[in-house]
Amino acid sequence: MTLASSGTMSIGGTATDRSINVELGRSATATSSMGETDLRTLAGVSSGAISMSDFYGASSITTLWTTGITSGSATISGSTYTGYGNVSGTSFGSTTDSTCDLYSNNPSWEFYSVDFSNTFFRVLDTSGTPTGNAGWTTLKIYNGTNDTGTLLATLSRTSLSYSSSSGLRAWDLGDLYSPNNRDRFLVFS
Repeated sequence: MTLASSGTMSIGGTATDRSINVELGRSATATSSMGETDLRTLAGVSSGAISMSDFYGASSITTLWTTGITSGSATISGSTYTGYGNVSGTSFGSTTDSTCDLYSNNPSWEFYSVDFSNTFFRVLDTSGTPTGNAGWTTLKIYNGTNDTGTLLATLSRTSLSYSSSSGLRAWDLGDLYSPNNRDRFLVFS
């Protein structure tokens, strides 16, 4: 999670966006002190004075990859594909980062819906057979071109329907996060 950007903050407590201990994966009642390394790292204050406001917006989650999508569409074999991708040699949409840093070999990827229904995130890895449902833990989907837009969803990789074959990894995100004619910003951690 990410700590709140304003308001009351505490070291202990159970509120996921207000408790420093919870953000660090500790018990809500764990003994922690402002000067310790883990708290300083989270706050981004390596030395000197540290205050509760230094924790505003802090996150213990490491971002692996972010990309913005300007939705496009294409009709392929009678179906409408909307989002970003290249299906059967037909490209649609655009992205701010096509490198797919989730995997070391920089495979191509797609994020699209079919016939305005289920949305898919697919990674096309032609260097070999995928080694399983791995590479990231959480996907945050924002409406807009960056992570200041409306947060639409925080999805856990392990809770999504996953399939793989012949170098293709595919996650079915359901029909709620479609990029149909809308910009999306994806944050993988």
